[in-house]
Amino acid sequence: MNCKTLTYTITLIITASLASCGQFSSQPKEKIIREEKPVTKVDVTIDTTNAFNRYFFPEDSLTALLTQPKLDDTLSNRIKSFYNSRNSQFAWFSSEEVPEHTRSFWNLVKNYLNYSKDSALYDKAFFTKMDNIVNSDHINISNNKNFQNTEFELTKLLYRYADNAYAYDPHFSFKSLEWYIPKKKYTLEDMIDLAVNKKNQYADAYAPVNDQYNKLREKLLIYNDIAGKGGWKPVNSSVDIIKKGFTGKEVIALQKRLRAEGFLDIADSLLSSTYDSVVANAVNKAKEIYGYKQDGTAGQTFLRDLNAPIEERMQQILINMERMRWLPIETQSKGRSIMVNIPEYVLHIYEDGKPAWSMPVVVGKEGTKTTVFTGNLKTIVFSPYWNVPTSIVKGEMGGNPSDAYLARKHMERVNGRIRQKPGPWNSLGLVKFLFPNSFNIYFHDTPSKSLFERDKRYFSHGCIRLKEPKRLASYLLNDTIKWSDKKIDSAMKSGKEKFVVLKKAVPVLITYFTSWVDDNNELEFREDIYGRDEVVAKKMFLNSTQTSRAATKPVKVAPKKKDSTGTVPKMVKKNDSISIKIKIDTAKLKVEKNTTHKKDSTKTNVKKND
Repeated sequence: MNCKTLTYTITLIITASLASCGQFSSQPKEKIIREEKPVTKVDVTIDTTNAFNRYFFPEDSLTALLTQPKLDDTLSNRIKSFYNSRNSQFAWFSSEEVPEHTRSFWNLVKNYLNYSKDSALYDKAFFTKMDNIVNSDHINISNNKNFQNTEFELTKLLYRYADNAYAYDPHFSFKSLEWYIPKKKYTLEDMIDLAVNKKNQYADAYAPVNDQYNKLREKLLIYNDIAGKGGWKPVNSSVDIIKKGFTGKEVIALQKRLRAEGFLDIADSLLSSTYDSVVANAVNKAKEIYGYKQDGTAGQTFLRDLNAPIEERMQQILINMERMRWLPIETQSKGRSIMVNIPEYVLHIYEDGKPAWSMPVVVGKEGTKTTVFTGNLKTIVFSPYWNVPTSIVKGEMGGNPSDAYLARKHMERVNGRIRQKPGPWNSLGLVKFLFPNSFNIYFHDTPSKSLFERDKRYFSHGCIRLKEPKRLASYLLNDTIKWSDKKIDSAMKSGKEKFVVLKKAVPVLITYFTSWVDDNNELEFREDIYGRDEVVAKKMFLNSTQTSRAATKPVKVAPKKKDSTGTVPKMVKKNDSISIKIKIDTAKLKVEKNTTHKKDSTKTNVKKND
């Protein structure tokens, strides 16, 4: 793992888009007294053809909520201004699902409450309701009174949160909150123009307190220039893996593609059809940026990433700029913290806000995705049992596995449930790390060590598998002489489950970013493994570009030709040739104002990962 990927994570943890940079430092004794701005006029340019959301408040419903006796005039005017800027359009719920930014905001609020201990924002009934909604695998959302009330309460919470979190920040403006959630679709070209010229939501006055946001915008300018010069053309390979010594026209196409993005500086007159060390070095530069091992070869999956059109890459930058607005904050500048960026497949350790070390991880596969959230790692379990989730018993064990099967897998039945005994055969390996959360996700060891050699590492049932679990255990327990490396090794191999509570909990942040700027000021891209970019793109853009994930868009392979020995090259299985099938719903939704579904249920099915 190259350390150049780390700086962006430092920024993500130390800063936050909806948190003042001085939020938890020494503060003045009195809050900032702010001059209230006029209520924003209704944006009548937003209609059902270009709205970010298909749900709108009926006028009488929103008026009734704004005039509640318990709502003071200041807060009422701020919320009215918020919805005027959206032409009464919903911000937090859509007909398709709970939007990504809603989950991000909820995560942000809970993170704030955890560190600030500010109980003024906490309402048990509402928080329980929202936890059920956010944690659900499926929920039927309708534009009915129930969701109208919940939508309004979330917006009220947004302003109350900001009032507390920004209480001592003289630079904060409540008007900026009106731009945190997209409200109007634009074409990709128009959205780029807004970002380049710092208009609307991209104006400096509304930008988040986040250096990554500004760095991504700077990179967008560069890619916009590349697009203006014609972008790049795809590379169609006649072989499975291009390596040194190979000769073919695709090598010239590859050099032109690498040159377009700045990985290779070469004149047309010097282009060669032979894949030499110069081309291999340029390929390695690109592979580092796209998250592959730098082995000097160009395999099919790598070419799929390279072949994504520049319009998709610019779309990807804009989507991740929006994600930067909702980052939770590591509110303590001192101490240890852990961050995992799911599409990067890497766990990062920080000390006092600076990178200490990192390790490869395996994350959840499609269908059992790893969830974005924050938590506190409090407990280490040596020689753990694995309580097999019911979904796995039904889906992978036939529902009622025989006693012979259980014995063969070192499993047993306890109180009607199946669990796997501690040992090297255990699916959780020899140790797991718990940070309480609603998704039943944790870090753990694994007996499947070979998966860490893959470039694309999404194979788990939702939990995060660690390549170096013993190293993490030793690191977390290095503040006590009771736990030497020898004792840790013994506990891992004892075969007897043992829980160890840390002296001080360690913050854990699980994120999903497919683009960021590293500490060498290089723009990095990762595959949108869960299709989240595509979901957001359909809401943000009138002409969204379908994401060309490795799992869904195969590279065009020309007929195989013979190599220099006169034989057809054999298929070579490489790390960068792994893919899975992911289904994406591309159906277009008819947009209607004040639409109400027939089903009016808020029952949820809570996701349970193992």
